[in-house]
Amino acid sequence: MAMKGWRLGVLLVLLGLVAGANLRLPDWHDRLFRPPLEGRTQLDVFLDLLGEMRTFAARMIYVRGDLYFHVMEGQGISWRETPDILPIYRISTLLDPHMEDAYEIAAFDLALNFDRPTEGLEFLDEGLRHNPDSVRLYLTRAFLLFQLKRYEEAVPAAGRALQLAEDHLDALNAVRLLAHSQNRAGNLRDEIHALRIWLNLEPGDPYPVTRLQELGLKPVGFSEADLGRMQQEPPARP
Repeated sequence: MAMKGWRLGVLLVLLGLVAGANLRLPDWHDRLFRPPLEGRTQLDVFLDLLGEMRTFAARMIYVRGDLYFHVMEGQGISWRETPDILPIYRISTLLDPHMEDAYEIAAFDLALNFDRPTEGLEFLDEGLRHNPDSVRLYLTRAFLLFQLKRYEEAVPAAGRALQLAEDHLDALNAVRLLAHSQNRAGNLRDEIHALRIWLNLEPGDPYPVTRLQELGLKPVGFSEADLGRMQQEPPARP
């Protein structure tokens, strides 16, 4: 009982610190995203605080689940024997629908580790509804579909990730998934297209060079004009 009371006290202190930090944030956020300070009511402030507490709780629960997984792993217990970790990620996403980490890990576990691919993909689709421009979740969807040998379905997810990617590594991971998915799906023309984008991102990368040479093509990327034209095309959604 004393231990439980100690934990509750620590939690209350942490929540108090979060609330205090929230009140000390610079007012540029208020000017951009909230009504003028003089027009805000106590209810507005209270709702803001509740939102911060909800997000904080979601992340605390997520960290607890991650810690639980690693403790079980350290004890030699296989992840296949710990399906009770999945509700932890579910609670995290209910508290904060923008918890991309929780959506990614739970979908991966469901689809590949626990042989429940339909549930995993549905859970990931829920994450994409809440985070429609998430490169990370589109990459996860493409990867899972590729691992499930559903190559035609992996193509639009990888393509969308590539179109949304701003980070070089994200773009490279997306185009790799796209090229390999097109290859396995038998879409030769689209595979060549993806290989050339790959070379634009990583000139001299051995895989696209070798693959294009196998097809009797010169291993070069697209010209600047071609890339500019492709960037003007509206991104397709899966």
